[in-house]
Amino acid sequence: MAVGDGPQQAIPGRDALITAVGGWVTREPVLTVLLTRVARLLTEALGADGCLVFRVESSGDLVLTAGHPAPAAGRTPLLLPEGSGLAGRAALDGVPIAVVDDQPRDRRHRELLGLAVGQPVSRLCVPARVTGGGSSAVLSVHSRERREFSRAEVDLAQRVADLVGLRVYVAAALTAVRDYQQEWDAVVATAVGAQEAERRRVAADLHDGLTQVIASLTFHLSAADVALGDGDVGYVAEQVATARSLADLALGETRSAITGLHSPVLDDRGLAAGLMSLAETVPGLRIEVDAREFALSHHVGTSLFRIAQESVRNVVKHAGASEVLVRLARHGHMVLLSITDDGCGFDAPSQLSGFPRDVPAESGYGLAGMAERVHLLGGRLRISSRPGAGTTVEVTVPDAP
Repeated sequence: MAVGDGPQQAIPGRDALITAVGGWVTREPVLTVLLTRVARLLTEALGADGCLVFRVESSGDLVLTAGHPAPAAGRTPLLLPEGSGLAGRAALDGVPIAVVDDQPRDRRHRELLGLAVGQPVSRLCVPARVTGGGSSAVLSVHSRERREFSRAEVDLAQRVADLVGLRVYVAAALTAVRDYQQEWDAVVATAVGAQEAERRRVAADLHDGLTQVIASLTFHLSAADVALGDGDVGYVAEQVATARSLADLALGETRSAITGLHSPVLDDRGLAAGLMSLAETVPGLRIEVDAREFALSHHVGTSLFRIAQESVRNVVKHAGASEVLVRLARHGHMVLLSITDDGCGFDAPSQLSGFPRDVPAESGYGLAGMAERVHLLGGRLRISSRPGAGTTVEVTVPDAP
């Protein structure tokens, strides 16, 4: 390995080259065009065969973004794992690396360098450094003719790379901001949709349950009033008794609706107790709860309770199940909630990352609302189901406060 061991002659046009790159960095709006121009100019200035430009991803991996000669279009960009090869090490260490006889192991990489089997290549990899440490890109110059890169050549390449570094960093930051905005818009849209769906559900429950009971109650009280005017005391007593039963039923329906909107047990005693209370409010379905109480932030506990509530509601409406098992556990900082039923099952989405826009709009069953809650917790939602084999809803929150 050698850096700067070659002849120390000055590079003709060095200042003009740096000035040109500085102008492109500030004026060229398309990043790939800028990087392609820089790769060509650096190749010509150093008398090399080519230059590849790798962008450093947030994961640390390097992705081929531009080059001279330009890589063939339409192929998947070359990806180098973090710290892999000369380019990866230059990105990690933040210092230029030059090698006289290099033998890249990656087949795609060798093709891009135009190397025959067993042919070595001389390479110079310089990191595009950013203020505060780290590298946003790596410029990798190569020469199939065996050579050493001089100190002047290394210094020039580093000056060019550092001019490019800030531009690549800013471009990555702008992309991250746009992605965040799209993600936030999707979350807001899903949240609003979930709220509207919940309002419609409450309205439907009140119409189908409480409203019908009150209408029937009014009918029997009116009948009692008419019978009272006729002096038929026995019939009046019968109608009042029926009305009283309906009033008790209306009270139960009201309490059920309130519990669906707010669980005082959850606030007073915690998530495990809230899940047990939920199990007791569902008639005609055997719900077993395997949960122990542990400290959990209120917003996390509330979100997990709502997911369990929606899952149980789906079981009642769609699954035709006889048994449900609700499990809640904590392993270190990770919290797991699962709801498993023995019902009819359905064709669940093949992939469900927990991000609302990944949930098909036609999937139904409140999955979008669940996914939105899980996403806000930084967790993962998994649905396992197939027709005739029941359904499991599993939520994992990796770092629950």
